[in-house]
Amino acid sequence: MMGKHEVNYPRVEKDLYPTPSWVVEALSEHIELAGLEIWECAAGKGDMVEALKGAGASVHATDVHDYGYRLDRILDFTSGRHRAQSFDGIVTNPPYGARAKLAEKFVEVGLRHIARRHASFLALLLPNDFDSAKTRPHLFAGCPYFAGKIVLTRRVMWFVNPGKRKAPKENHGWFIWRRSVIRGRQPVILYAPQISREVSS
Repeated sequence: MMGKHEVNYPRVEKDLYPTPSWVVEALSEHIELAGLEIWECAAGKGDMVEALKGAGASVHATDVHDYGYRLDRILDFTSGRHRAQSFDGIVTNPPYGARAKLAEKFVEVGLRHIARRHASFLALLLPNDFDSAKTRPHLFAGCPYFAGKIVLTRRVMWFVNPGKRKAPKENHGWFIWRRSVIRGRQPVILYAPQISREVSS
């Protein structure tokens, strides 16, 4: 089992890396998903969509490509040319693209949806150090909507490589932006899955 961007392995075409259900369960430890209308805008083969539904959310699934999962619509989230529709939240594991520029675009477009009141929050699964790049302060420290991140206490296994038993080297987290802006509020850092839950399971 290997990480998403391990060196010495070719990238999966179009960054199609299915997300394990436990990752969504980790998000639900801090954000109550039950009863929410969620837009999964990079649905891929539907793994995250099904996990979100399992958490009690109603999910609108879209992607720029058809991977065989039943989508509500095929569209490019980053184009900004789709019909405005309101959701409680936008939740996805975005493709990163070269130098993570595509992931940055997902953040920027998601923030526009928050600013236009099309979504109350944005939750993107990203590498833990995504907020440390000097080219991204407008998405984090300089962004009034940035609420914090949920650091995953387990590493995500993105794919299995036969004959290899190396653990992935990457750490990920949920980065959260919210519509409500409170002056002087500082972003928070949370952790999931909780250690106690991991030990008991």
